[in-house]
Amino acid sequence: MVTLIAKNQTIECELVIFDKNGTLVNQHLLLLELAKARKNAVQKFVGKNVSELWEKIVGVDLKNGKIDHSGPLGTVPRREEILIAATAFYLNGYSWSEAKQLAQRVYDEADDSMQSPYGSVLLEGVAETLKRLKQGGLKLAIASTDTHRRTVESFKTLKIAHFFDVMVGSDDVVNGKPSPDMVLEILKKTETKPSATVIVGDSLSDMQTGRNAKLKAYIGVLTGFTPKEKLEQLADVVVSSISELCVH
Repeated sequence: MVTLIAKNQTIECELVIFDKNGTLVNQHLLLLELAKARKNAVQKFVGKNVSELWEKIVGVDLKNGKIDHSGPLGTVPRREEILIAATAFYLNGYSWSEAKQLAQRVYDEADDSMQSPYGSVLLEGVAETLKRLKQGGLKLAIASTDTHRRTVESFKTLKIAHFFDVMVGSDDVVNGKPSPDMVLEILKKTETKPSATVIVGDSLSDMQTGRNAKLKAYIGVLTGFTPKEKLEQLADVVVSSISELCVH
């Protein structure tokens, strides 16, 4: 066991599971780039009017650079957002079957138009902190609502992929957060017990995911969109960023 220090708390553990967006990378910048690519693809295939409807239903205002932090774009897996887009297409005259196929094609086109790291920008101190924790003897993992491929490729480009023993995306499991599926997959692959594992994330969904998996501790960070008073409802401890984490 390694002693992880978070603020004034010490936690004996072997594995730390990190969320990606809002925990390790700037979530707002990433979502804006993602939204631009997806809106462009919607407009290309379905037209300007539908692309404007798409913005509304996923919670984005690209003209003013705004994102609804509780909206679908930043909170649901890609496969769910595709169904939301399909609904917009259905409302504009496509059959449901056609709408689903078209939405899949649109999102694939948007993904193909982007290059790694897909709008991801590391938050300050992330690389240094991961290095410190890894050198301290901890196993590190990622549980992200992003896809496996985008997560791995972006972290390779950002030169932090080598710090992680396992990276699990929403497409690696049947159920996304707050289901414990991603965490359970990580525990299986790293051969680690829940009682020796900590989760670190910026959202209530991250904290609930950890609780549903019955992990040892739940650490909230304030680098995402969730206020401190909200995180404190489910987190054991809340820190300003992962830079506050160290090992002893």
